[in-house]
Amino acid sequence: MHKDNTNTRIAPRTGNTLVALCAALVMLALIAQGCASRGGLTYTEGEVRQVQSILYGTVQDVQQVTVDQDPSLFGAGVGGVVGGVLGSLLGSGGGRTLATLGGAAIGALGGAAVESGVRSYKATQITVNTDNGKTLIIVQGNDEFFVRGDRVRVIINDDGQGRVQHV
Repeated sequence: MHKDNTNTRIAPRTGNTLVALCAALVMLALIAQGCASRGGLTYTEGEVRQVQSILYGTVQDVQQVTVDQDPSLFGAGVGGVVGGVLGSLLGSGGGRTLATLGGAAIGALGGAAVESGVRSYKATQITVNTDNGKTLIIVQGNDEFFVRGDRVRVIINDDGQGRVQHV
C-alpha cells in the first residue's frame, strides 16, 4: 500500500520563532544601552555632590575619534541562542542537530559583530593647554563643539577622570 504524503503538513514551530525574535530584540535593546556617550555636560550619579578640581586653559587641538567600548560575551551569547533556536527549525533528526549547531555558531558570530558595531560611538579628543603650563588630553562625548583657541575649564574628579566645558 502506497501512502500519499502530499497533503501532510508540518506545523511550524512558531513558539521557537517567537522566542528567537524576542531574544534578538532584548539583545539589541541591552546593547544599545551601552551606546550612550559621556560628554562634558553628562554626570554619573556617583559624581553628584563630589568635590572636583578645575583647571582653566585654552583648546590647542580638537579631533573626532571613535570609542570602542569593552566587548562582552552578551552579543555572542544571545546570538548563539537565537541562531540555535532558528537552526532547530530546519531539518529533522541528525540534520536538525547540525542545523542547530550551525545556527548557533553563525548566530554567535553575528551577535558579536552586531554588539561590536553598536557599542562604538564618535567622540571628541580635546587637547588643552592649561594656564598653569600643563597639557591635557581628554576624550568625551560630542555634546559641546570646541575649536582651537576656545577658553575652557577642565573639571577633574578624584579618580583622574576629566571633562571639558566652555567657560
